[in-house]
Amino acid sequence: MNKFIKNKSIMNQGIIDKYKINFYNSVYEGPVTKIKDIDKIPSTNNKFLTTFLYSWSRSSDIDELLLPDIETVLNEEESELDNGSETIQITIYLDLVIFYPENSDSFSIPTVDFKEIIIAWRDFLLESPLNGTKV
Repeated sequence: MNKFIKNKSIMNQGIIDKYKINFYNSVYEGPVTKIKDIDKIPSTNNKFLTTFLYSWSRSSDIDELLLPDIETVLNEEESELDNGSETIQITIYLDLVIFYPENSDSFSIPTVDFKEIIIAWRDFLLESPLNGTKV
């Protein structure tokens, strides 16, 4: 289990277990420059959820673009909002978030689970070493 999630108790253990969530730091070596960087990696039991999280790799984007939409729907200011990434679009409803991956069937997760996962991912992105740190 990921040390960050385990030690910080960021996420409910039930959500961690349900989605098999693990966030970790990976060392990536550029093919041309050979410079090694830290890459923050999400892992879940759903490749589309994992891809979605990875595409939101800037905590500021999560804070400015994704979390406000989730809050707007949860506060019932809107009944649904669309958001997403380059490859996976989502529709946020009060009770669930539907993912629409390219060339695949849609799937959904409860909105409260989605919010908790997004917040934990954002918090992990803010932990040292930061994404892109040279090693």
